[in-house]
Amino acid sequence: MKSTAPGLAALFLTMAALAVSLPALRLEHEQQEKAEIRHEVTVTLKLVQVFVVDKKGNPIVDLTKDDFRVFDNGKEHVITEFEKHTLRRPAQGTEERGMSLEEPPPLPSRNLMPRKFFLFFDFAYNTPKGLRKAKEAALHFIDSRLRPTDEVGVLSYSGLEGLDLWESLTADHQKVREVVDAFGLKRLSGRVENLQEKYYAAVTGQNPADAGAWGRATLRGPEKRLPDMGARPDFDSSLELRSWKFAEKGELHAVAFADRITDLAKALRYIPGQKNIVLFSSGVPYSLIYGIQAPYGDVRFGSFGNSLLKQRYEDMLSELTAANCIIYALDTEDAGASLKKETRTMGVFTLQKLTNDTGGQYFGNINRYAEHIERIQNLTGCYYVLGYPVDEKWDGAFHPIRVEVSRPDCEVHAQKGYYNPKLFKEYNELERMLHLVDLALNEDPVYQTPIRFTVKRRPCPADGTVNLCISAELPLEKISEVIQGRVEIVSLVFDEDGNTIDLKRQERTSAELSKMRAPHDAEFKLAPGTYECRVIIRNLETGRGAVGGLTVTIENERPSG
Repeated sequence: MKSTAPGLAALFLTMAALAVSLPALRLEHEQQEKAEIRHEVTVTLKLVQVFVVDKKGNPIVDLTKDDFRVFDNGKEHVITEFEKHTLRRPAQGTEERGMSLEEPPPLPSRNLMPRKFFLFFDFAYNTPKGLRKAKEAALHFIDSRLRPTDEVGVLSYSGLEGLDLWESLTADHQKVREVVDAFGLKRLSGRVENLQEKYYAAVTGQNPADAGAWGRATLRGPEKRLPDMGARPDFDSSLELRSWKFAEKGELHAVAFADRITDLAKALRYIPGQKNIVLFSSGVPYSLIYGIQAPYGDVRFGSFGNSLLKQRYEDMLSELTAANCIIYALDTEDAGASLKKETRTMGVFTLQKLTNDTGGQYFGNINRYAEHIERIQNLTGCYYVLGYPVDEKWDGAFHPIRVEVSRPDCEVHAQKGYYNPKLFKEYNELERMLHLVDLALNEDPVYQTPIRFTVKRRPCPADGTVNLCISAELPLEKISEVIQGRVEIVSLVFDEDGNTIDLKRQERTSAELSKMRAPHDAEFKLAPGTYECRVIIRNLETGRGAVGGLTVTIENERPSG
């Protein structure tokens, strides 16, 4: 049997999560007042990834916990957790710079914080040839450079489709490889997208493909955010007119790109540690954003770019930096393109600014992807993890972090800070959806530690209309804090590949649940196979959740008689 859906989901679903802490180390102080949970202060273990290099850019791998000092919001904190991740150095006498890619023996200690990568395919600013090379580069990275503990997700962007999540952060590298390998060959349906569409249909009764305000994928956001750039006050959001405008006005396309990446960064801000985004793109044309200034300042010629687009792009860079997203850009533009056109009309300078502002690195000529991937491995393979306890308030505030190393002549690169969690009632629509997806697909949700309950299979009616019947045995006294007020009960069935096969949803009140002897039953008609069932109860006012599940096998039906 293949891995079930919850085991495949992993940490991308935490990108709008409430905390950047280890749930097992969280001591929650919750008070119930007027049937609503009030989150006051939690004691949380903060984890910080730190990269330390010498003046030549080579990683320094022999530091100890005592060599570090960490300041949170200007106050020094005691480091209670420490972990070191290294790659072996090359043999002496070689001229190779950096670290070799040979794996060291496994560390005996636990892995506090693995590396996190997102493979990001830009279908909007790219060419067919560039996309083929991007696919080769990504497969090479998956096959030869990933460690077993690395978590990888897959994203893509296109002009009219927006931002798609194909695979959430997961250590199931084979699943990631299957997704990347399928690009250009068949239509994919990401598991997160698949779950959302079924949930949206259950809530609204609409086909999500027809609901333009919702969008088909998690991070796309409502299309009403697309501006008219001040060109036409009668801007219409219809698909046909948007298609025409994307073709006629490149600024609109570029604004949409910047807005979607800004949304991505805001969602990623709650994932602990560094998020390495490997971007395969030829870049937004630099002149589109910043213009091409004429020599000697002659204002009669040249342009100074688009001020609105420039502001959106700068906002995007700020959000990426605040979310600790490091961009490694592999330029998919044809290597000889600069000989045929003005470099400032290409995306090379834009990609370089994107990588410089986020602390990453730009790599030209996608044909040399093996060298580029090796360099990314060297830059991300050696790091330290520092952990320290803090008291958090649920206010969503930003906490700046500063890390110092006692050894001289070192350059320290660490995340610039983190965001406090915020109350569920302050979540936007996107964050509420991701909150549900985290409960549905994650074995160890980072939003919270849900209450567990039992789900059992029960006999189905003899008429054959359904062949899977489940019943959630809810200990009402145990989940009393969850069922105060309005709640939703979502029953999900995943196949062996982790795809959502069916979803059923009900809304109940605490009064209704307390009167029901069997709080929740669900029935399904499924093809023969093995499935993972999961039932989620979520308070729609506080976000508190309870989860139960079981694995079932549907046999072939025997012929009558």
